[in-house]
Amino acid sequence: MRDKRPTRTVGVEYEYKWCVDTIDAAKDPHGFLSATVFDRHLGDVSDVVTVVQSTMYLDDERLALADAGHSLGCVVNTGALSSIAWIRLKQTILWTGRRDCLEIAERVPPEDIGRLVDAREVLPIDYARRTGMVSGRLAPVGVATQTRYKRTAVFTDSPAGMAYSVDVVEFRSPDDPATPLSRYSCLEIETNGSEHHALRQLDRLADDITDWLGTSQETATKGQLATWVTHPDHRS
Repeated sequence: MRDKRPTRTVGVEYEYKWCVDTIDAAKDPHGFLSATVFDRHLGDVSDVVTVVQSTMYLDDERLALADAGHSLGCVVNTGALSSIAWIRLKQTILWTGRRDCLEIAERVPPEDIGRLVDAREVLPIDYARRTGMVSGRLAPVGVATQTRYKRTAVFTDSPAGMAYSVDVVEFRSPDDPATPLSRYSCLEIETNGSEHHALRQLDRLADDITDWLGTSQETATKGQLATWVTHPDHRS
């Protein structure tokens, strides 16, 4: 009999992100993902996969997670993946251009998310409370709905895998999830490999992307951006 217990995952993520023009990203996301800058660093590149998902971000009354650069969200997919939902915590360990995160996630039934947004039995929420990242009641503070155009690949000088994507995002209030309040788009590259050669390759690719785009790397998380849209006076 198939095990139907929720799936829990714990891992690390190393990522860079750049804000890009939303009109350009929405009009031609494949153009970004086919840029020659990737050809110099990557091989075994996959076709583009498109996923639409919404994340309802949670925080305490002090907005402690947003202040610290962490994020805790309920992630719901649409279309073929609509039966899959996650509650996911990203704890930022270090951010010096590259964001190094601990990522803890638990798969939950989409229909149970409303009941589980502040449930200690959910690992990411329990971890956030046990480590003092949050205190008091947790509640929705912002919503991000994104269309992600994603490719996977391996670095040419190492066997490590990576992923890169263009995300076209609309931010909404939890009280009115039908009305977009702000739009945002970004280009992301990431790897889960902690080996020195993998991180060195990621850093080199990031340097070339920064030169290509002519802009510095993003310094805010999507969770922060979603929170600041609905709590503009709290923006750090």
